Amino acid sequence: MLHPHFTPDITLGHLVQAGVLIASVAGGIFGGYLELRADLDRQRAEYRVALAGDEARLAVAERLLDERRGEDRQFQTEMRAALDRVMVTLADIRTELAQKQDRK
Repeated sequence: MLHPHFTPDITLGHLVQAGVLIASVAGGIFGGYLELRADLDRQRAEYRVALAGDEARLAVAERLLDERRGEDRQFQTEMRAALDRVMVTLADIRTELAQKQDRK
């Protein structure tokens, strides 16, 4: 069986290994940061597109509701006028009937 032999000497090879280890860890952290930023930017863009679509649908729905309200008001105005005409016509008919009955 082999027994490892440790010495307190630090050589250029040890420094290169430490530098490579530090650089690879820092590169991994930096790469992860950049990937996370790209993901957040992509999600933000998708969110903005979805939000714009929702706002467009809401604008269309609000416009349709305003049109319906206008149509309802116009219909109510027309029906009130028609009802007034019917009431006047009924009053005229009653008056005519009353006058015919008085003549008899």
